[in-house]
Amino acid sequence: MKRRFWIEVLLILVVGTAMISGCGTSRSETYRPEEVPARQVKVGDVNISYREYGEGYPLVLLMGLSGTMGVWDPYFITELSKNNRIIMFDYRGIGKSGSGSKRITIEQFADDTSGLMDALKVTRANVLGWSMGTYVAQEFVLAYPEKTNKVVLYAADFGGEKAVMPSQEVIDAMTDQTGSPQDREQRSMETLFPAEWLENPKNQEYLKEVFGKYSDTPTGEAVEGQLEAWRSWRGTYDRLPQIENETLLISGASDINTPWQNTPMMFERLPNAWMTLIKGGGHGVMFQQPREMASVINGFLE
Repeated sequence: MKRRFWIEVLLILVVGTAMISGCGTSRSETYRPEEVPARQVKVGDVNISYREYGEGYPLVLLMGLSGTMGVWDPYFITELSKNNRIIMFDYRGIGKSGSGSKRITIEQFADDTSGLMDALKVTRANVLGWSMGTYVAQEFVLAYPEKTNKVVLYAADFGGEKAVMPSQEVIDAMTDQTGSPQDREQRSMETLFPAEWLENPKNQEYLKEVFGKYSDTPTGEAVEGQLEAWRSWRGTYDRLPQIENETLLISGASDINTPWQNTPMMFERLPNAWMTLIKGGGHGVMFQQPREMASVINGFLE
C-alpha cells in the first residue's frame, strides 16, 4: 500500500528571518563557486558546463528560470554537501554551456540531465529542482524513473491550466527584459523575497555578493528561450500519480512567484510525498534560511 507522509508548517524557521541564517557559518567552511572549477562534458549535441562539490550519494540540482549554477546559495550548498555529492550545471543555452542544435524545452532539459549523468557515470541520483527546475525534475523522473531515487521539489507547481499562477504584476516583473541589468535584477528581487526581508541592508549586501560575484548574467536570447520553454510546457497534473518516488515538496509560505497554494495541491496528487511550508519564506527562501532548509532536505534524503 502506498504511504503518504506529512510534516506540519515549520514555525521554528521563522526565528531570525530578518538576517541570513548562513551568517553562523565560517567563510572558510563555505562553498565558494570561484574556487570550484567548472568543467565541460559533451552531452549529445552540446557541451554542458558543470560543477561537483561534496561527497556522498549523488544529488543533481536543477536551476530555475534564467539562473546559472552560480545562483545557488553558497551556505545552502555548503550544508547539502556535508551529506551529498552535489552535481550542478548550466542548462543548454545559458551560462557557460553551449546552445546545441536542439530546441529548448523542459523535456530537452530533462534529457540533458540524463545525458550529463551518463557522461559522469552516475547511474542513479536524488534530484532537487527549484522553480522552473521542478518542471525539469518532474519530467526527468517521469522519463527516467530508473535513474531517480528521491525527489525534492522546491517552489513547485504542476503547470497547465490547473496550477495557481502568480499575479499579472508578478508575471510582468518576471518576464520584463527592458532596462539595465540592474533594473531587471531589482524587479526579480522583488518577486523572490518578502518586502520586509528585502529591505534589511544586511540582506541586500549579501544578495549583491551572491548575484554580483558568482552568477553569470544571462543574455536576453537565453532568457527568452527559457521563457518560451516555460510557457509551452504541458504540465504534469494528470501524470503526477505516476511518480511513486518519495518526494519532498518544500516552499516558502510567502512565495508570490510560485504561489505556495500549489504545494498542497501537488501533495494530494503524489502517492508518496512529504510537504513542508516555511513561514516567512519567499521564492528565494534558500537565501533566507539556507541552513534550516538544507537540514530539512538532508533529513528527508537520509
